[in-house]
Amino acid sequence: MADKDKQPELTPWQKQHAAFQKKKVAEAAKQAREERRQKQPIKVASVVEKYDAIATTTTDKVPKQSFFSRFKKTSKQNESLPKTHVLKKMWPFLLVAIVSLLASGYVISPLSKIGSFKTTGNVHESTKQIAAATSIKTGDHVWKIIKAKRDISLRVTKAFPRVKSATISMQLPNHFTTKITEYNESVYLKTGPNYQIVLSNGAILTNEVVDSQKLAGIPVLEGFSDKEVKQFVKAYETLASDVKTQMTTVTKVPTKATADFIAIDMKDGNQVRVPLSQIADKLPYYKTVVLSVTQASVIDMEAGIYAKPKASYLQELADQADKNKDKKSDKPSTDSADANNDTGKTEKSE
Repeated sequence: MADKDKQPELTPWQKQHAAFQKKKVAEAAKQAREERRQKQPIKVASVVEKYDAIATTTTDKVPKQSFFSRFKKTSKQNESLPKTHVLKKMWPFLLVAIVSLLASGYVISPLSKIGSFKTTGNVHESTKQIAAATSIKTGDHVWKIIKAKRDISLRVTKAFPRVKSATISMQLPNHFTTKITEYNESVYLKTGPNYQIVLSNGAILTNEVVDSQKLAGIPVLEGFSDKEVKQFVKAYETLASDVKTQMTTVTKVPTKATADFIAIDMKDGNQVRVPLSQIADKLPYYKTVVLSVTQASVIDMEAGIYAKPKASYLQELADQADKNKDKKSDKPSTDSADANNDTGKTEKSE
C-alpha cells in the first residue's frame, strides 16, 4: 500500500520539461491579456469637446451696464450687507451734514451773539474800561471778535500804557475772556518835587500820582532825561533781583572823562559809581566786590573796578571841587588886571 501511494521520482529531464511547460503557460496568459487590452477602443476627445473645454477656462466678457443698473445692483448688495458696514461707509457724509446743520442753526440763533465779556489779570484798568477800548458790545456777532482778535488786542495795548498784551479767548457758546498782562513798575523818576512811575518798558506815566509809601521799594532816578530813563531801565531789567533790590537813589555825577557817570546809593550803605552805558556789564560784579568791603565804601567802576572808604572818597571829591573853584576865581581877577593894564596903556597913549 505504501508502495502504491509513493510517486516515482522525476528525472532531471522531466523536471526541466515541467518548468518549461509552466513558463510557456505563463507567457501565453500574458500575451492573451495584452491582445485583449489592444482590442479595447481608445477614447479621443472630439474637436467640439476640446472647444467647449477651452471656452469654460476663459473669462466671459461682462456686458456693459447703465449707471441706473449698476446703482440698483449696488443697492441690492448693500441691502444684503450688515447695517453696521453700511453705516461705516456713510458716516463721513452724515457727519458733514450734521455739522453743517448745527452751524447753520448756531448762526441764526441768539447764541451767535456775544453773551458776556470779562477780563483777567488787569489791576490798574477796569473791565469796563478795557471793554470800551475794544469797542465790543453785548449783542454783537461773535464773528466780529473772532475775525478781528489781533486788531482788538492792539487797540487795548495802545489805549493803556500799562498793558503789555491782551489775549482774547472764546468759551462756547458765546462767552469771551481777555487775559491782560501788565508791565511792572520798574523805577521812579523825580522831576522837581514830583515823582513819576516808570514801567519796565521805559514808558513814563505822567498822569498817575505816586504813593509815597512805595518810594522805598524801588530806585528813584533824579535829574534824568526821558532818553536816559529808558537807557537805565533797559539795563536795570537785566540785573539779578538781589542787586536791583539794593538800589535806592540814582543821581548823575558826570566827569570830564565820563559824561554819563552816575552814582547809585545802596541799602547796605555803599555807593556804586558806574557809567550809565556800562550798567549791564559792570554792575553784576558788585556782589563779588562787596564781599571784600569792611566799611561803607564807594565802588568806582569808571575805569576798572576798585573800592575806597566812602568818607575818604567823598572828601577827595570835595577837595577837587574846591580846587576847581579856586582856579575859576583866579581867572576873572587876572582878566580884570589885564583889562586895567590895557586901559592904562590907552590913557598913556592919549
